[in-house]
Amino acid sequence: MIKQLAASYLEEIGDEEGTQNNYIFQYMTHALRRLAHIAYQQKDSDALYISSDGAAIFQIGGTDISNMYAPLRILDPNGRDMQKRVSYADTRGWWREATNTQIHIKGYALATNPLPAGNHILQYLAYPAAVSSLLSPVQFPDAGSMGLCYYVAGLILESRPNAKDLVTHYYNLAQGHLKIAVQASIDGRGTSSGGFVPSLNSVDLAFGGA
Repeated sequence: MIKQLAASYLEEIGDEEGTQNNYIFQYMTHALRRLAHIAYQQKDSDALYISSDGAAIFQIGGTDISNMYAPLRILDPNGRDMQKRVSYADTRGWWREATNTQIHIKGYALATNPLPAGNHILQYLAYPAAVSSLLSPVQFPDAGSMGLCYYVAGLILESRPNAKDLVTHYYNLAQGHLKIAVQASIDGRGTSSGGFVPSLNSVDLAFGGA
């Protein structure tokens, strides 16, 4: 689909199919990184035993986490959400200052209501995995796949001065379709035991409306 949308410009990124594919994989990876919040790939860390204040280095599969887009929550040994501190100087809970810093936890040595020591789990949003071959899984909601295609096609054409109108058109189309991807992430959380109830708003959403 991406090749079809960018067909008139593919020779500018490579005259052989393998070269074109490699560039498309890179554009796809960049798009997925930009759209990490929309892709909404939630992960659970390995259990980490914590009993004292300081930096908490969580792992997944025995390796330090390196693909975190954003932390969601930390589950304490009782399976409850650990509160997030309102500032670094606060005395109880977790804090993360920036994307290049570790999660920092305080409160295990408090005289009153200390944090419980034990195994903790970090739940976080991960950057989607890089796309490097035709067999690479694309970590993005299936419902929003057309929006992703339009977005990637727009990225490919961005540097072509004579394609500005088409770039704008593709991004406008992507914006509507990506709303459907967001709805897929919302629906993916589940609803009541009665299931989903279609409405006229569902039609608006399918056409990219709010």
